[in-house]
Amino acid sequence: MSFDEFDEDLSEDKPVKSKTPASKTPSAGKKLTLYFMSTIGPGEKKEKLTVNDGNYVEDIKNTLGNLYGLDPNDFHLSTGGVTMDENSTLKDYGVNNGDDILLIPASTAG
Repeated sequence: MSFDEFDEDLSEDKPVKSKTPASKTPSAGKKLTLYFMSTIGPGEKKEKLTVNDGNYVEDIKNTLGNLYGLDPNDFHLSTGGVTMDENSTLKDYGVNNGDDILLIPASTAG
C-alpha cells in the first residue's frame, strides 16, 4: 500500500480546527491551596485545589460543580460563616492558604 492510494487531497490550505478551548487571561493575584468540603449528599467529601485569589467565586463554583458532579446553581460557597457572592473574588473574602471553604446546598444558604 502506498500513500498515492488515498483519495483525500492534503495539498490544499484548509484551516485546522482546534479542539483546545481558548484560554482566558490569567487572573491577577496569588496562588492559594484551599480545601473545599462538600456537605451535600451522604458523607463528607473534601478536595484540595490550588486556586488564584483573583478568581471569581462563580468560576470556582463551575469547577467544583464538575469535580463533585453537581449543578453550580444547587450550592453556594461559604467561608467563615459568610455565603460568598458569585460576582466577588476570593480576595474579597480574605481567604488564606490552607483555609476550608464549604459547599452548602442553595436551599440552606443565607
